[in-house]
Amino acid sequence: MKALALLVLFTAPALASDNSAAERNAVVLSPAQTKFILRCGGCHGTLGASPPLSVPQLRGLAGWFLCTPDAREYVVRLPNVSRAQLSDADLAQVMNFVTFDLGGASTPPATVRFTAAEVAAIRTRPLNVLPLNAYRRQIVTGLIRRCGAPASLRDYGKANAVTIAAR
Repeated sequence: MKALALLVLFTAPALASDNSAAERNAVVLSPAQTKFILRCGGCHGTLGASPPLSVPQLRGLAGWFLCTPDAREYVVRLPNVSRAQLSDADLAQVMNFVTFDLGGASTPPATVRFTAAEVAAIRTRPLNVLPLNAYRRQIVTGLIRRCGAPASLRDYGKANAVTIAAR
């Protein structure tokens, strides 16, 4: 019995140190990343990579939406974004994570980051345009024409069009 007690006594600190070593190497997410994963990652993917025909791809593409004022407002005015249960400051941080971090090289050089005041002003005008996909196509066409955005931005919504056409 004493041997078992000694074994537990001497192995417990070793297990704790093993765990703390793992904790030191753990990935630490920023508050914006955490909010993105919890609120957006289910559809857009935790890394911003999603099936582009049914959910807009963010990784490597979201930054294009900062190329024109209309597109910049569009991404904040989207119903699920503008009505998100986040403060203006938190939503600005999430939008900066999406467009700068996930968007990567697609973000135009010298682009200004979203501020809480800007997000607050834009959120007062959530998109009520129907159909929303048609409005997105209009925004994307402008990005392709004026900014040189890739034609792959048009991919979103094609799955819906194919499904409707097949009926």
